[in-house]
Amino acid sequence: MKHLKMLALAAMAVMALMALVGASTASATTFTVTGVKQTAQITIHATLKTGTSTIIKDKNGTTNDTCTSSTMHYIVQGITTSGSISLWSRLSSWIFGSCSHTTDVIAPGELGIGWISGTTNGTVSSSGAEVTVKSTVFGVSAICKTGAGTTIGTVTGVTSGNATMDINATTLDCGAVGTSSWTGEYIITSPHGFGITS
Repeated sequence: MKHLKMLALAAMAVMALMALVGASTASATTFTVTGVKQTAQITIHATLKTGTSTIIKDKNGTTNDTCTSSTMHYIVQGITTSGSISLWSRLSSWIFGSCSHTTDVIAPGELGIGWISGTTNGTVSSSGAEVTVKSTVFGVSAICKTGAGTTIGTVTGVTSGNATMDINATTLDCGAVGTSSWTGEYIITSPHGFGITS
């Protein structure tokens, strides 16, 4: 009888352990493209949402640079998966078009996207980006920069279709015009199904 009790207890312990293992496996967070786990280099292309604008505005709201087209093209060079998911990459191309002021990208910098385990929305950060905005009225230029790991917005991942990247930066260093904001809604047109699964 004693042996039977011990066997029953052992069986219960094994079942509990299996349940724990199953639960931890189910809650693991994985970066995916159309549901397929990604571990290697991928290329990402994002464009400003049709019919919208991206705007750089100074802290006083007196100088606005409004652009109705913009694209980002970058290759993810690193994927970190330790409890959370982090992607980082150097932008190979970042373009602003149809702007109210002359807008040129000096350095596209690096872009990072990070997800906390169990979430679907990620945080977007930028490092070392520099954009010159030259007033078409006064001819004065300002260089807007992002520091090391400046948070600039969020990304909403999807398992199919197009993910979105919402830019809502409030701490853009624009030199003479001071701390500025940058807003815009980008669509990740490639790859489709850019996101995470838990």
